Amino acid sequence: MLKYLMLKIACVFSFRESSWISCQKIVFNLHKAYEQIPGVQLLNYDYGLETWSGAIIQLSNDIFEANPDAIVIMDHKPHPFHFLKFLLPKYAGRPKPLLIFHVFGDFTLYYSYWTKLGKLLEGFPVQFIVASGRQKSLIDKLLSPPLYSYVCPFPVKEEDFSFKPQERIAQRKEWGVKENETVFTFTGRISRQKRTHLLLKAFNELLIRENNPDCRLYIYGQADHVGDNFLNLWENENEYFRKIHRQLMELPESTRARIHFMGNVPNSELRSVYAGADYLVNLSVHNDEDYGMSVAEAQMSGLPSILTDWGGLAAFEHPEMPEATRYLKVTIGQKSKIISFEETVNALTAALKSPKKVEREKLIDLSRKKFSVNAATERLKWILGQKTVPFVSFDEIVETIARRELLEQRVYLTKDQKISTIYRKLYSSYVRNP
Repeated sequence: MLKYLMLKIACVFSFRESSWISCQKIVFNLHKAYEQIPGVQLLNYDYGLETWSGAIIQLSNDIFEANPDAIVIMDHKPHPFHFLKFLLPKYAGRPKPLLIFHVFGDFTLYYSYWTKLGKLLEGFPVQFIVASGRQKSLIDKLLSPPLYSYVCPFPVKEEDFSFKPQERIAQRKEWGVKENETVFTFTGRISRQKRTHLLLKAFNELLIRENNPDCRLYIYGQADHVGDNFLNLWENENEYFRKIHRQLMELPESTRARIHFMGNVPNSELRSVYAGADYLVNLSVHNDEDYGMSVAEAQMSGLPSILTDWGGLAAFEHPEMPEATRYLKVTIGQKSKIISFEETVNALTAALKSPKKVEREKLIDLSRKKFSVNAATERLKWILGQKTVPFVSFDEIVETIARRELLEQRVYLTKDQKISTIYRKLYSSYVRNP
């Protein structure tokens, strides 16, 4: 347990922006949240993918000589093992600082590094901070009791995302959309794991069943080629986009006229997109969907959501305002995660026909209390005040997975290409009723 007043914290992160758009915002917003804690002195250390071996050794020396009370790892790449292997042995026989790890979705891609780091962490007070309740459930399976993780949502700057009626008018004018038209939007990566193909199919079905209603779909973001490597589904560069393009061309011309691929836009323009839209739709079943930065930003702009009930997306439910979020059930099938096509179409239809308009200002107020930088500051103050326990080890499943990855390169699938017991054990945390 640390008293955050007069606390010296070493913040370790890449000074260069991540290639992942959401992580660019997360790291600097987290830093702002720490910066707002009264009496805290922040020492910033650059640790990025371009950091060479000599600089890593110098980094460990600089942090040790600064003698911080806590060291915060607030970026996701490169893995902290590469510099902590030089830093942590220096504390042999000396008072040990608190080590704080902000856990990103890619935590589960680096079991071999966590296994190696676990041996160095023994005896250090450690806190793992995750972004959502379901991610906590997953990460806690990887930690040995009595250690457990804390939840602090990745924060959003209030000044970046809000709602102004004039912005809605201007955005819809730019789109050429009438006020009575319903606009669905998606912002993020166009990918298999985000189920872009299901969104197109469901939107087309909505138009057919409702006899070409007044609605449109705007998709913002670029395609990736990640596939679903957990389930041995690999894609070449631009392969998924070609699939989406073929799917789009096979739709009726009347449907294609209502679907708009907008590409990437600067973060500063997203607020207007959310202002102009009526619903954000995110059908992600990404294995590492620890949170949902685009959803947080949309809700901070007062935009209601249609989401899969998967992983960190479950964090955007507001009991005081159930109409703000419509959830689609996700199940873990034999070979993939399953979302009901019929349920997806029904959710779009219900949103289209909903007579009750969501009170944007109320949703903004609820979201700011959960997802703003100020909310993160208060949460971090509380976490810093909690009693810490010395790290003992990760759960044995971490070493089991690391070993299987090394020997078999097949952890999450059985020999007949079905989802394995290990995958179900971990990712049952990401569904409501496993």
